[in-house]
Amino acid sequence: MFNIIKITAASILIVITSCGGAGGSGNNTIRADTLEPVYVVIMNHVEGDIVFPEGDPACLTATVYQTLPLPGAGSAATPSYSLDIAGNDLIYEILLNYADSRGQKPKLFIEPTGEWWQTYADQMYGGKAFNKYNYLALENEFGIQGHAIYYSGNSFCWYQSPHTEQGIRRKFQDMHYFAEQAFYNGLKVNNGKTYTGGWKLEKDALGDAYAEYIIDHEASALGYLISFEDHDGHIEDEPSGINNSRPSYYVYRAVYDDGVQIIKIDMNGTITGRCEGNTSRCETPEEAVARFNKTLHARSLDADSGNIYFFAFAEHSNGVWNDYNLLAGGNPFEGEGFGLKSIMDAIQVLVNNGANVKFVTPMELAAVFEAENPFDSPETEVGR
Repeated sequence: MFNIIKITAASILIVITSCGGAGGSGNNTIRADTLEPVYVVIMNHVEGDIVFPEGDPACLTATVYQTLPLPGAGSAATPSYSLDIAGNDLIYEILLNYADSRGQKPKLFIEPTGEWWQTYADQMYGGKAFNKYNYLALENEFGIQGHAIYYSGNSFCWYQSPHTEQGIRRKFQDMHYFAEQAFYNGLKVNNGKTYTGGWKLEKDALGDAYAEYIIDHEASALGYLISFEDHDGHIEDEPSGINNSRPSYYVYRAVYDDGVQIIKIDMNGTITGRCEGNTSRCETPEEAVARFNKTLHARSLDADSGNIYFFAFAEHSNGVWNDYNLLAGGNPFEGEGFGLKSIMDAIQVLVNNGANVKFVTPMELAAVFEAENPFDSPETEVGR
């Protein structure tokens, strides 16, 4: 089994012990060559919007998101395109300090909301997302995410969408429309089929299961295949014994009676030193490291090659950037920047001790899952 000793802002200390047998050789090392990997998926949640109440006239001429500059060191930033670009680059720069069991650098699933996509494609305000890194050439993945907003049809004006079936349909269509307009060097930027649905925004009005149903169906109608969500937002065909109490350790497929199917990737929100803990919306660094250890341990005990084990988490581009910018002004390093560095340091320690870890994007993870679990009929999905 794996035991976490302590995490602080200054250091991370992990002790790995093994009991021999499955998952251990008795010498305090997890052998990478005797186990299937645990795949790691990292999502950069790009806020990408400034939302106005429906009908607000100020929305029609607003270009705050497009034009707001970065603040000076030590000052917190408000949402802006410049912040989202800088935060994305910073996250990737941090990740370049790490490598998986094959020596490969981490990959990002970059997921902006609608106004980011619209801004990127705009001739006056757009571009800039690839000024520092060619994310597509580096095999990162972009997708869409379900902030409850829809395009007003005017300028860069996005309204808060109603929490209804029609509201979900409209926001998905609008975000997808603008994402499909985004190209870089002739390549489509929205190069994957992964989404998050904003389930936590819709569940109170529509009910837990029905909100997931509507989100999955609207996304599927637009061609999306993979859902990356806080674990309590994945309900349909969830593996037995979990009951939304934690993320599934392995990938699974939700199959609806009408034939719609979505591959599910569970996470536990963002990792931050400001998380109070014991919630599906965020994890403390200690909770995240414990979940990663448990995933490795579960992998070591499971002989079923059809169970594709993974560890997924999200950070926010603005949250990580703010943490580093506040640190530069002499403030404590304790938010999402601290959370990202904490979990990556912990993963690297485990890799260096022999854990079999591979960094992938959601589409790559789905391909591994599909290869082991080809879809034939609902009957074949029992246990997956």
